[in-house]
Amino acid sequence: MSLGELTDAASAVVVAMGIVAGAATLVSTRRPLAALAVLLDFLTAASLLHLAANPSYLKALSAGIVLAIRHAISWTLQTGSGAGMPPMRD
Repeated sequence: MSLGELTDAASAVVVAMGIVAGAATLVSTRRPLAALAVLLDFLTAASLLHLAANPSYLKALSAGIVLAIRHAISWTLQTGSGAGMPPMRD
C-alpha cells in the first residue's frame, strides 16, 4: 500500500469519525454551531491528511477554506453570537 492510498484511507476514516462525533455533539448539546465546529475539526484533520500524501494547490485551497470556516465558527462561539439561538426542538 502506497503512502497516498494509506492517507486517503485514513482521511476517509477521519471524515466518518467526524460525522459521528458531530452528530453525537448535536444530540447531546442541541447546539448546531458546536456540532459543526466538531465536524469541521475532523474535516480539517482529514484535509491535512489528504494534503500530506500528494500536495497540490487545489488540496491546499480546500484545506484553507475548511480552516477559514472553522475559524469563523470558533469566533462566533467565543463571542457568544450563537448563544441566543434556541436549542433544537424534538
